[in-house]
Amino acid sequence: MNAGNPLAVSFSGTRNRIAAIAVLTALTLGGNLLGLLLGAPEGLLPLPALPLSIPIILASYWYPRRGLLFSVCLAAAYAVTVLLLSPPDPLLPLTILPRAVFLILIGGVVALLSSRLRESEQQMNQIIEFLPDATFAIDREGRVIAWNRAIEEMTGVKEEAILNRGDHEYAIPFCGERRPLLADRVLQSQGEQPQVLVSENTIPRLRDGKGAHLRSAATALIDANGNVAGAIESIRDVSDQVMMEAALQNASRQLNTLSGILRTDLSNRLAVLYGHLSVGVMKFDDPEILSFIGDLNNAANGIRRQIEISREFRDIGTSPPAWVPVQETVRQAAAGLTFGTVSLEVWTERLEAFADPHLGTVFSHLFENSLAPATGATRIVVTYHLRPEGCAIIVEDDGTGIPDAEKEGLFVQKAEGYGHGLFLAHEILAITGITIRETGTPGEGAKFELLVPSGGYRIV
Repeated sequence: MNAGNPLAVSFSGTRNRIAAIAVLTALTLGGNLLGLLLGAPEGLLPLPALPLSIPIILASYWYPRRGLLFSVCLAAAYAVTVLLLSPPDPLLPLTILPRAVFLILIGGVVALLSSRLRESEQQMNQIIEFLPDATFAIDREGRVIAWNRAIEEMTGVKEEAILNRGDHEYAIPFCGERRPLLADRVLQSQGEQPQVLVSENTIPRLRDGKGAHLRSAATALIDANGNVAGAIESIRDVSDQVMMEAALQNASRQLNTLSGILRTDLSNRLAVLYGHLSVGVMKFDDPEILSFIGDLNNAANGIRRQIEISREFRDIGTSPPAWVPVQETVRQAAAGLTFGTVSLEVWTERLEAFADPHLGTVFSHLFENSLAPATGATRIVVTYHLRPEGCAIIVEDDGTGIPDAEKEGLFVQKAEGYGHGLFLAHEILAITGITIRETGTPGEGAKFELLVPSGGYRIV
């Protein structure tokens, strides 16, 4: 990458560089020789070694491997010329030798620095070259300064055909016309901090005209002074991923439709079975037959409960997790319930949790348990507490509490009590790694703690 390098831009060809070095060498040596012939004892200029440093610097910068040798040769030519054409003076060698050494040191230092710079540039070029994502970079003027192999394969445009080209030519393989891309928006941004811009677009021209869904990310290139020197953009073809997600969503919708049909059919058949069982209870009075009918009724109730659970579970996981405002979610869950004389206090303002969109269902089930007449609660409080392992969202009431013997089985599927709702709540929370447990004291009230992982909450 040669962004911001005027020497590289002005003398990009090898012939031009060699010609420039040759001309400057001839001018400086010729000027020094002319000064000696005109009678100046140490050349035409007061410090004749300084003009000679110009071709040495250029040669060492452009050709670092030969720069030191060139500086030695030029310093030797300078010293020999002055010694041969100057009047005899025993102190003359002591004057010429430091200047020759000075020229050699200039060539060596510039060659060393140029070599280090070339190594750094080569490493950076290799990093960009072998990135798995299609990547290109532009300088401040919009000229292409990097075009890696992945983007060659994506667009079919080779690096040598587009390098150093400007006027939005890098957009033609994607858009078919010259137009700004995401990297241009980065350059146009006036923010103090470098921005990372991300976008997704469908490009019909790619994949042999079949089209491709691309996800792009661009950010600024910052120079040593903290100024924006250009921009780099990486492009990933996510067409297969998008197609897979669409297929999964379609399959999910079809499965939900099918399960809905099955639930309806099973419910209708259960209604018929309940009717026959009711007739059987009225028709028979034999205790053994009634006991048998009771067993059948219990089995039918179990099937009915399974249908109800499957109905509640059908939409869980179909929508991707998102940042959910906890206080708003709690309020919405409470709005669908009747609290009567039970007060609700919510202290979760500004807290957001990364959770399944059905997080409100969790709070609904917790509130239903607290509002049950047998619980005897008069107050429900929702708050949160930050801990080293994450953020605990706490839902507690002042009711009778839950016996210790029942706490272990709270979140398993059961026929009555807390089991059904809390089993569903547990499954909703588990989608994003949120755990739930009951830590209340029996006789003093129930206390449920929803522990959100460290990366799954934020205070906004």
